[in-house]
Amino acid sequence: MRTLLTIAMLVLFCLTTAGQNQQAEVAKIRQAYATAKADADKAQKGTDPLLGHMEMTANHIEPGIGPQKETLQYYFRLTEDQTTGMYYHEPFLITRRYNVAAQDFYEEFLYIGSDEGLNFFFQKSGDNETRYYFWSENGGGSHSVIKGSPMLDEVFAMRLATDLSEAFHRLMNRDY
Repeated sequence: MRTLLTIAMLVLFCLTTAGQNQQAEVAKIRQAYATAKADADKAQKGTDPLLGHMEMTANHIEPGIGPQKETLQYYFRLTEDQTTGMYYHEPFLITRRYNVAAQDFYEEFLYIGSDEGLNFFFQKSGDNETRYYFWSENGGGSHSVIKGSPMLDEVFAMRLATDLSEAFHRLMNRDY
């Protein structure tokens, strides 16, 4: 009986510690998000020469759906490669607005470090909101907050983020 109680206490302690670590990682990502939004504002205003902003809009008509409009905004930093000494552009925040028929969607992709990949994904459409937090420290992990119906799963959100980032690098850095 005493052994069972000790094991139960140990499991409870591990779960509490894991929950605290998860909250700490989410708090770091939220702080990085606030910094990225402030940097995005500076980039749009052109007040920092190391920050840039690029906007692309596509208008087209889909058969059976009607007119569609998609707007991508890339916010990026001019970064120096420590190995080669060459400068390149690195996206830190990507926003995407689009519609499917009469439904509007808004998405955000946050990249904290160039080698970490996607750290935060946000999608909103009507009353539905999806948030995914990703971190790679301490073996990696994720946390999700979903209000309403989930519109995208974590894997597809990460794949979409990779595709958008690769498209940016091909366009801005000539990475082929």
